Amino acid sequence: MTVPPQKRRAAGIAAENLACRHLEGEGFHIEKRNHRTSAGEIDIVARKDGLIVFAEVRLREDEEFGNPEETVNQGKRLRVAAAARNYLTDEASPGSWVEARFDVIVIKGSGENARLQHYPAAFDAKGKVL
Repeated sequence: MTVPPQKRRAAGIAAENLACRHLEGEGFHIEKRNHRTSAGEIDIVARKDGLIVFAEVRLREDEEFGNPEETVNQGKRLRVAAAARNYLTDEASPGSWVEARFDVIVIKGSGENARLQHYPAAFDAKGKVL
């Protein structure tokens, strides 16, 4: 079944909103959303004290095509890491962070049935799954 692009985008925004609320509930401040570079995109950049989290958000309204975690392949991880390097170089103030982490936040289902799963430190800057 093909989903119209506007419906898919609206579902993606809703998933990112849910992920942001989750991170804020964990004490993070959302610094930026949808940071785009020539290397790739970061869905959410969040900060808590000296920690910067680069979060990749994945949504699957049903699991007919597999788990959303499986879609964060090595190529995607490397693009996120490259975009994060760009962010740290161009946008983060020197000395404003001590540690950077790559998280994956998965939303399964939709609406009231949506379930969120957060994978802190899911991969490293070389794209290796931790």
